[in-house]
Amino acid sequence: MKKTEIDHLFRRYYVDMYRRARALLYDEQESEDVVSDIFENLLHADILPPADDERQLKGYLLAAVRNESLKRIRLKSNRERLLGLYAQEKDEDDAEDKEERLQQLLAITRQRLSEQELHIFHMRFIEGMSYDAIGTKLGISRVAVWNISTTWSFRACING
Repeated sequence: MKKTEIDHLFRRYYVDMYRRARALLYDEQESEDVVSDIFENLLHADILPPADDERQLKGYLLAAVRNESLKRIRLKSNRERLLGLYAQEKDEDDAEDKEERLQQLLAITRQRLSEQELHIFHMRFIEGMSYDAIGTKLGISRVAVWNISTTWSFRACING
């Protein structure tokens, strides 16, 4: 097909084609890409029906937009599913890594902390209790809990 004919079709049907793609894809850039790709394909292939029937020509172009848009939706759906599976697998790997790091940290704390420090560590970081709640439970002040936790933080830094 000649470039002048494609240019005429582009000017005549672009808005309708873009609207159809936008209605299906809900994405401005991707809709523009779909219409542009269709016109690029027309430049390289002689596949257009005879231009003497305007309704048939418009129907052909809108059907091409619909087909290309649906193809992109399918591809995007597959890509999103693959990304979802990848993220799920990565989360599982991350969870295993976190669990392993937690076990290593617990082993180190058991070696280096006193019984009371270990108990406070467990309440603070495993159970997620606040300094106030720990102090209330152990019958000591919030400041005492903080001092004890600062002591083992300092000791962990020194001992590596």
